[in-house]
Amino acid sequence: MSKEPSASVTRQRSDRAYRRVLLGSNITIAVCALAWVASVAPNLTSPAIPQIAGRISRGERYDLDQLRQIIAENLPAARRQCSVKSMRELLLLQLAIADESMRSDSMKQADADTEAVASASRALLLCAPSEGLGWLGSYWSAIRQEGFGPRTAAFLGHSYKLAPHEAWLQLIRAPLALRVYGALSPELRAGAVQDFADVFGARLFPSAAALYQAAAVGARADLLNLTCDAPETDRELFRGYVTGKGLQLRHPCYPTDERPAYQRD
Repeated sequence: MSKEPSASVTRQRSDRAYRRVLLGSNITIAVCALAWVASVAPNLTSPAIPQIAGRISRGERYDLDQLRQIIAENLPAARRQCSVKSMRELLLLQLAIADESMRSDSMKQADADTEAVASASRALLLCAPSEGLGWLGSYWSAIRQEGFGPRTAAFLGHSYKLAPHEAWLQLIRAPLALRVYGALSPELRAGAVQDFADVFGARLFPSAAALYQAAAVGARADLLNLTCDAPETDRELFRGYVTGKGLQLRHPCYPTDERPAYQRD
C-alpha cells in the first residue's frame, strides 16, 4: 500500500522549490558581477583566487570545495589583521559559493553556506562599518534565512546609502531588491530602480534584461519608464535581449508594429 509523503518531506520540497524560484536569474547576475570584480580587484590574498574568479567570470564550472578551502585558509588571518580588502574579496567568493549551493539538492549545505555569508559579512562590518558589500552580504543571507522584514530592509538601506553606484555590487543587489519591489519603502524602491538605470545607462543590456526578468511584475513599468529618453538603438538592443528571454515589452516607449511582415518595409 502506498504512503503519502510525510509533512516534513513535503515542507522540505516546498522550501527547496521556493529557494529555486527566489534565485531566478541570479547566476547571470553573479557571473556579470564577478566579471567586474575580476577586472577591478585582481590582487587577492591567495594566488589561486584571481584564477578562479577569472573562470567564474567566463561562466566556467568551478569546484565549490576548492573555493571553501581557499576561504578557510585565508579568512582567519584576514579577520585577525582586520584586512578589509582581503575580507571583502573573500566575501565575494563566499557569495559565489552560496549562490551555487542554493541551486543544489542539499538544503543543509545551502544553509551552511548562507550562514557563512552572514558570518563573513558581520566580520567585515566589524572592521569597516561603512563597507557597502558587508551590508549587502548581510541582506543577501538574511532574506534567505528569514524573508523580507524591517531587519532585512535596514541592511538593504545601508547598502544603498554607502554604495549607491558601485556597478559590480549593483549587479548583485538589484535582482534581490527588485524581486520584493512591492514590499520596499519608497526610498528603497528608488534605489532599486536607480540600480537598473545605472546598468542600462552603462549599456550593459544583457544584464539590464536579466534584471528586468528578475523584477516583480509591479516594478517593470517603473524600470521601462527610465529608458524612454534613451536612444532608439539602445532601446531596441535592450528589447532584443528581453524578448530573447521569452518576455514581451508592452509599454508606450516600446511600440509594437502589428502590421503583417510584407507591409513593414
